[in-house]
Amino acid sequence: MSSAPIILNVNDDLASRYVTSRVLSLSGFQVLEAGTGGETLALADEHTDLVILDVRLPDMSGLEVCRRLKASPRTRSALVLHLSAQAVGAADRAQGLEHGADAYLVAPVDPEELVAQVHALLRLRRAEREVRVLSDQVQQQRRLLELAMAAAADPIALYDGDGTLIYANQAVAASRGSHHVHVPGRSMDAIRVIDPQLESYATALDAARRTGQVQRGRVTLSSDQGPRHFEYTMSPATGPTGAVEAVIATGQDVTELRNAEDFREQFIGILGHDLRNPLNALSMSAQQLQRQGELSDRQRVFTERILTSAERMERMIRQLLDFARARLGAGLPVVRSRCDLFDVVRGAVEEVRASQPQREVLLDMQGDGRGAWDADRLEQVVGNLVSNALKFSPSDSPVRVSAEGLNGEAVVRVHNLGAPIPAEQLPHLFAAWRRAGRSDRERGAAGGLGLGLYITAQIVHSHGGTVKVTSTEAQGTTFTVRLPRG
Repeated sequence: MSSAPIILNVNDDLASRYVTSRVLSLSGFQVLEAGTGGETLALADEHTDLVILDVRLPDMSGLEVCRRLKASPRTRSALVLHLSAQAVGAADRAQGLEHGADAYLVAPVDPEELVAQVHALLRLRRAEREVRVLSDQVQQQRRLLELAMAAAADPIALYDGDGTLIYANQAVAASRGSHHVHVPGRSMDAIRVIDPQLESYATALDAARRTGQVQRGRVTLSSDQGPRHFEYTMSPATGPTGAVEAVIATGQDVTELRNAEDFREQFIGILGHDLRNPLNALSMSAQQLQRQGELSDRQRVFTERILTSAERMERMIRQLLDFARARLGAGLPVVRSRCDLFDVVRGAVEEVRASQPQREVLLDMQGDGRGAWDADRLEQVVGNLVSNALKFSPSDSPVRVSAEGLNGEAVVRVHNLGAPIPAEQLPHLFAAWRRAGRSDRERGAAGGLGLGLYITAQIVHSHGGTVKVTSTEAQGTTFTVRLPRG
């Protein structure tokens, strides 16, 4: 099909029709012809761009033809230009335009004027089509936006510049059930009166409207499932003058998170107080029995076993407490102060040597070990790594510990010649509860919670450092800790 505009030239006078068609054809238009209203209605379709229509036709009025063209879905977008040599009065022109014509010319008309008028009308048609396409796109985008907002799992509400609720998605109502008060058309002032629980939320909305700044907060609201905790963000949108014209509020139900926070506090409290107190009483009682003397050999064995088990339980509680702080959001407490890392490493090594005098632990230190660190926490790191190295290496092989002070950082390495760590386990070595997947390398070693390396990594990360491991059959296993001086 030709890309040239299609024009239907309608005139019962053959000579006049020929002249008009000739002018239009020479101007590059594709021209079809009709001599009656019936032919016009039969020929015109959705591809017709313009109908040049005589007002006086033998079978029906051109005004009626125009009305039918504009009424039909197939031809309603076609432009109509009345061209008449008989209906030339002002009333005729007015009547033609009132019946839907887009323009009206009186014949005879100068060919240049006719072509110019046709071009002007076609430009109008193209503009109308572009506007229609843009309008359809806008409507489609608006429909998709409304669908997305309606389907969103989190509550979304839209307010105008006066604080009146314009839109609330289904999650707003679902989050509160029968307690729902966010009805479009209600002002926030009316909503806060109906539900006083929303007072702080309403105050935040007032601030967003007044200042144009994002507002965030938390609110606890009643619902059919009991009290629910929500976090919200209010984002104001300003117009050309800088005034706030709309505020979109998004919410998130954080009830489960809030419950987890409460559980964390309870859990840490139980670990830090309720379990340690009876354990300390048990240890003190066993120590008191030892100091009193007059124990049989069997009683001394039992007392030592109690103290050993109590110390092991204390370590487990300390690890669980650290795990809870790190995993449940409180973070491991790190208190930095000026200290010498070499003293820390030396102290940890001496403690291990004292507990396992039969094993050889070699220590080498070079450079400057001074920096800002949490000495107690780093001693815990070194102690964990050295204890692991002893646990997973032959009893007749040494464990080597080195500490080196470099520019801007200090490096601690712990090396042993035990069986290599399987390659598939290396990426997960610092995960919690590693003991759940014990390898052949670990079988027969003293049991634990599998939290030592996880806590080690958390302490190092809290200092802004890194901990890495390499393990091969030929070179053995080396843990490398890098700590910025702080």
